Amino acid sequence: MAIKFERTSFPGDIDPFWRQEVKMLPGGFSLKQTFPTGDVIRRGSFVQVDMSDMSAAVVKIGQVLEGGSTTAARVSKKNNFCVGDVVYKVGVEGSKTTTVKAIDRNNPDYDVITFAEEITGLAANDFIQEFDSSSKKPKYVANTVLGADLEIKKSGLPTLDAAYDAIVLKSVCTPFPATWLVENGLGLKTNPKILFINQ
Repeated sequence: MAIKFERTSFPGDIDPFWRQEVKMLPGGFSLKQTFPTGDVIRRGSFVQVDMSDMSAAVVKIGQVLEGGSTTAARVSKKNNFCVGDVVYKVGVEGSKTTTVKAIDRNNPDYDVITFAEEITGLAANDFIQEFDSSSKKPKYVANTVLGADLEIKKSGLPTLDAAYDAIVLKSVCTPFPATWLVENGLGLKTNPKILFINQ
């Protein structure tokens, strides 16, 4: 009688920071956005902080993966999109915007994001990002990263811990466009102390 070995998978996360080395800004930042109760925004997510009023917003971005469509795209995990968000295809001048109609997060490898209207020409390796219809620009631009997981609870005021200096593993963090980095460098354009490496 042969012995049959079966593999069991358990959900988990790899720390996005190399050697967990990260320098945090003092104080917590009040969250500008509303997320559903129970959502967890993962450490290493992109954040825009405003020191003038100690507020912060999560930058919502995701990379399109193979197998979806222009109305129901397969998008990388950790994108932080919510139903009702206005989104657009990054890097296309005058790109048409649409609203997130539904999100299916049941697959461990990707989320299926359904749009109210199709994003013409959307294909694998494109990026979609939250958009501000009034300014005609991305709604938020990352200048820090989230230093600790944030679970959205039913009560209390959610506050973000923002890291201003960190070495982030590109294979673990939220995928992002190469244009976010300094030219021929490792650092984030808006904050070169946030470095991205492959390990």
